[in-house]
Amino acid sequence: MSIRPIFLWKALVLGVATLATGCMSPRFEPVDHALLETIRFQSETVDIAADPLALSPTDSIRLDESISPGSAASIIKEVLITGNQTLPEHRILRQIRTRPGRYFDPDVLQQDVDQLWQMKSIRRVNGPYVDQQSDGVIITIDIVERLYIDEVRFVGNRGITDRQLKQETGLRGGQPLDLQAVRMAKHRIEDFYREKGYPKTQVTIMEGDQIEDRKVIFLIHEDNLQRVWNVSFEGNTIASDARLRNFIKMKPGILWLVGGKVNRREIKQDILRLTSYYRSLGFFNAKIGRELIENDSGSWLTIRYVINEGPRYRVRSVAFVGNEKYSTEQLMSIVKLKPGDGEAPEFNSAKMNSDVTSLIDLYGSQGYVAADVQAEPRFLETPGVLDLVYKIQEGKQYRVGNINVLIDGDYGVTQWQVVMNRIGLRPGDLLDTRKLRNSESRLLRAQLFADGSPSAPGNPPRIVVRPPDLDDFEPGRLIR
Repeated sequence: MSIRPIFLWKALVLGVATLATGCMSPRFEPVDHALLETIRFQSETVDIAADPLALSPTDSIRLDESISPGSAASIIKEVLITGNQTLPEHRILRQIRTRPGRYFDPDVLQQDVDQLWQMKSIRRVNGPYVDQQSDGVIITIDIVERLYIDEVRFVGNRGITDRQLKQETGLRGGQPLDLQAVRMAKHRIEDFYREKGYPKTQVTIMEGDQIEDRKVIFLIHEDNLQRVWNVSFEGNTIASDARLRNFIKMKPGILWLVGGKVNRREIKQDILRLTSYYRSLGFFNAKIGRELIENDSGSWLTIRYVINEGPRYRVRSVAFVGNEKYSTEQLMSIVKLKPGDGEAPEFNSAKMNSDVTSLIDLYGSQGYVAADVQAEPRFLETPGVLDLVYKIQEGKQYRVGNINVLIDGDYGVTQWQVVMNRIGLRPGDLLDTRKLRNSESRLLRAQLFADGSPSAPGNPPRIVVRPPDLDDFEPGRLIR
């Protein structure tokens, strides 16, 4: 059982931007509509074995201009599908709108061919070929089907089973052969080996990268399983080795036996994690390198991080932009990261983010629930010094409107008043974001509703603030 009280506030003007997207077929170039029939469709006399996409006006055919569009000669007499071996003709015809008995429309026929190109079972579409006769038009579409995979095999794998590799590639027998999918599967296998501790494994496609292949065979040059033996740091002064190890994932496993498998990609991510940690402490010029040392057999890897911390930046001044409700002095009394007694404090992103939260709560306590505060460090020409600017968008002040209580599940036991007793706001009060958080906490502590735990599965109670025009429920209405 979950609950979702909704506080309604003054309506906002909402806009919806719609992005229109389109796609262009890779087989047809946009052409002048007047020349449509002269370049789009091939004559029945064109050799199918020739390149069907190399069209020219001399190889093309168009309907006789002397024939009226409403005459019998402009009606489709027959639609022929050729070249299909395993794909049923009725399945192909279901994809197109060009049908016998309908008037011939070149635009519709082009769209039909585009649709056939998108079918995974079709590798190529030749034509369409148009044969104009006195009693109608005969259209022939020749297709080349994709060959199907008979078997997927792996050669040379010892540390990872065939079943695991098949799951990773997504390839199996009976699928149409897709050369691009086979090439992507090769890279997925190599990445999978790196994640499992085989960083130098290489994969070669023995079969499956040619159109005429019926089998997909991967030859795996499997590397030895490699684990992390030791991780060390050099050049760190602000944090101990033990502290820095908390920010990396590639480190020795338990007793060097459980975990610790080398993943070169994770080592690169560990460098980014360490760099981010130093940036958060004000070391914006910190540079971190790494040295990888393997033992003779290649089964163990020692990682040594070389750190150049650089200067630690200090906050020279703090400024506010966009504040009207509160003065700069009032806001300055809220923040903690600021100069004092002539001393510039060391920059710390955790303290800066805490100050942002405090400023948002200050505005939210007075009904400015849409207030936005962004902190922007501005670097100066002097190394190691920065100014901190808080950009504020106050928004409008709102009061509580209708309070709707929505209860999912068996709501016969929990009444509307039980919920209202634990909510510290009433219609007409200024919206206070702090009271909203406290109300949610009281609802959760009441142990009347789901909290996401195994004993009480479901979404925990939450309070959502919405404009009134987005809600159609009546106050106090209980809904399953």
